[in-house]
Amino acid sequence: MNNSKTYLHALMVAAALTTVAHGQNPELSVEERLKRIEAAILRLESRMNDTVSADELAPTLKEFSDLTRQIGYDGKPMTVVKAAGKEKALTLGGYIQMQGEAGDAPDSRFTGINDRFLLRRTRLTVKGAFAENFDFTIQSDFGNNSVGGVSGYRAQLADAFVNWNKYAFANVQIGQFKTPHGYEQLLSDTKTIFIERSLPNDQLTVSRQIGLGVNGVVANKRVNYGVGLFNGNGVNNGANDNENFLYAGRVAATAWTRGTDKLAFGVNGFASADTGITVPILTGTFTGHRTGWGADGQLTLGRLDVGGEFLHLLANRRTGVDATAEGWNAFAGYFVLPKTLQAVLRFETYDSNTNTADTTSDTWTLGLNYYLKGDDLKLSLNYLLGDPAGVLSDQGRLLGRLQVIF
Repeated sequence: MNNSKTYLHALMVAAALTTVAHGQNPELSVEERLKRIEAAILRLESRMNDTVSADELAPTLKEFSDLTRQIGYDGKPMTVVKAAGKEKALTLGGYIQMQGEAGDAPDSRFTGINDRFLLRRTRLTVKGAFAENFDFTIQSDFGNNSVGGVSGYRAQLADAFVNWNKYAFANVQIGQFKTPHGYEQLLSDTKTIFIERSLPNDQLTVSRQIGLGVNGVVANKRVNYGVGLFNGNGVNNGANDNENFLYAGRVAATAWTRGTDKLAFGVNGFASADTGITVPILTGTFTGHRTGWGADGQLTLGRLDVGGEFLHLLANRRTGVDATAEGWNAFAGYFVLPKTLQAVLRFETYDSNTNTADTTSDTWTLGLNYYLKGDDLKLSLNYLLGDPAGVLSDQGRLLGRLQVIF
């Protein structure tokens, strides 16, 4: 009786493993053999209280042995990763963005950069959840993690936060995460349709910060918002330059939907009182008050995606000359082959100081995205043609990227 149960359990394992193998290599012979094992299990289950002879089990055990060898199962315990804590779910993932570039400097971010290969982003992500309505995310980057050149790659935090998610209309986050300011900035790095974000985005948003935020969806999920207060002096910085915080907020709404088609708008802003920090639009350190705001819109119609964003930043110095910077971009993407081949086009303009002459940069980006397996396996090719601030013009650069998500 005990032997019968042992064999029955072994056969059930074989059936499950064979199902996996069949999903990966759907050959008819495996399917037929699986049906025979299932039939044998049913017969054995009907005789759980009877004695089963070795002769009766022999054909099915041989089938079990043959199939386990075919699918590569050696009978040893499988290697698993177990959570050390008591979370109900734990996932491990990440992505790699391998990139090659050649050409000139279409905008200031590429100044002094030669033709090159780089690991643009190499990230590992751990996510988990507890039954008590808490989840967490830790993401580290081991690659370049910037447009500029970086030597001596090292691990650095991208995201690290805990989220209380009991109410969809009010999730509470604490840790390091993206500030709710800037549509393009908030897009996932793996979901952008251009290899690099626009120059206005990189110069006029405040990226990731350490702080506390609340975000949620309301109005039947047609409106989403985010607000937060942060140290205000950059990513991976546990210090605050003074007793004040950076405040940021965003509201976005879907104005119209029809199937997968939709029209959406968003507005956002931030304010910060700073002491001796570095600001991208200024040389040296900055002490004073910064305010920024922006507006954006996106439209999806079938294979076509269009949109745009405007960003504005005012830096009021405590002493010295104030500075105002602004920029905008407009983009379009069209799937030449549905869900497979996408052509993209973007124009962007950025003025690093509206009070000073010859500080405007204009850039066109033309590209293709080839989705081998959605965003999980994607090839991208972009050509940037820029007229940067200064004496140079018609500066071109070719960028190529392979993205793998695991």
